[in-house]
Amino acid sequence: MSQLFNPIQVGELSLKNRVIMAPLTRMRSQDENDVPVLPLMAEYYRQRANAGLIISEASQISP
Repeated sequence: MSQLFNPIQVGELSLKNRVIMAPLTRMRSQDENDVPVLPLMAEYYRQRANAGLIISEASQISP
């Protein structure tokens, strides 16, 4: 039987399964200030919320 869906303890983190979503850069801004649309971002992560761990994406910082 696969261990993929079994809980695991990683340091102080208790994960409900061993599914980990790697960081991805989505680049989903819709205005000239390069600010992501928050409802769209929330829906994106809600759809992936069953992963045991989600490592968030890269961020661009501009002066």
